[in-house]
This record gives sequence, C-alpha cells and structure tokens, in this order.
Amino acid sequence: MTPTLQDVSMILGLPIQGDPLCMNTASDGWRQQMEALIGMAPPAPADPKARAPAGAAFSWIRLNFAQCPQGANEDTIRTYTRVYLWYMISRTLFPDSGGKLAHWCWLKALTVLEHRWSWGTAALAYLYRQLDEACRRTGSGGIGGCLLLLSVWSWDRLSVGRPRTLTERPWPHHHDNLDREPTWVTHLWDKEEMMRTVASFPSKETKV
Repeated sequence: MTPTLQDVSMILGLPIQGDPLCMNTASDGWRQQMEALIGMAPPAPADPKARAPAGAAFSWIRLNFAQCPQGANEDTIRTYTRVYLWYMISRTLFPDSGGKLAHWCWLKALTVLEHRWSWGTAALAYLYRQLDEACRRTGSGGIGGCLLLLSVWSWDRLSVGRPRTLTERPWPHHHDNLDREPTWVTHLWDKEEMMRTVASFPSKETKV
C-alpha cells in the first residue's frame, strides 16, 4: 500500500518518462553557482563557523523575485521563470520538514529549462525518503515531500477519513490538447467536504 508512478501521473499530471533526475548534490561553491545562474545569492552568515543550508529562504526569493520588471529582455524573463519554477517545486514537490527553504539542488536541475526530466519519478522517490525519515524520527522529526500527492492518494485508495465530494461531473477530455487533460486534484477532488468527528463528553451530573 503505497503511491505508485501511475498515481503520480493521475493525481499531479507530472511526467513519469524522461531522464532521471540524478545529479551531484554537493554544495561546494553553491553561492557562486547561484549568482552565475540567477544573478544573486543569499548573503553568507556573519559567523564563518555557522552552518548555513545550501539554498534560499522562501522569504528571500519573494523579496527579490516577486515581480518580473516591465519590458525585461529575454534573459531576465528566463531568470525569473527559472526562479519561479524553483520556488514552486520547492514548496509543492520537494518541501523539507522545515518548510522555509528552497534547496539549491532543485535550482541546479533547472539550469536548462528545456531539459525533459522525469519530475514525477523524482517527486515520488523524494516522498518515499521523507516518509522513511519521518517514521524513523530522524532529522527534525517532521515530514516533508509532496503531501498533496499523499493526501489525494489516501482519499482515493482508503475509506478511512475520506472527504465527501460535493459535485459529480462527467470527466472531460481534450484529445487535441493533452496539457488540458484533468487530474484527480483538479477535477475529482477540487470540491470536497472534510469529515468531522464530534466527540461528546459526559456532563458532571452523569454517573458512570
């Protein structure tokens, strides 16, 4: 009982074909590489002995790349596009248990925007690792990974705690434009009512 690549494709619509997202995750000189790729990087900590994660806080990204300048040239547009994709996948597909940082390795994967990576496979593998670490209570003791994938998968596969869908609609198809094909998230589970459990406690007058 675990999410599969078919679930990833049906729930998130991510590609499960293409090159595997395998790369060197070493962080040596990551600030210099980030500056070369997007023009800036978070400042180094004041204390040279302090450990700083290899990445940028989401607040830093929003502060510096919230709005692409009007009339920007093609290189600037590509930079803002790359940062936007980095921000989005770091918050949705590859969040860590802290939830505050976009790790450098995901920006590194966006060096060539046109490259066809198997993002669905990477997201599932990352979720597996995060679940393993959460079960073993390693790291910060929290849980990371694409919890949207895990939630919708559990709703569709398990009856315990499943929300009640509020609308029943026919499944649309766009054979002439596959990018518009619906997913479980966008069509089946976009309107639901969460299950609520009301616990009743005996009053002071009740004799047990």
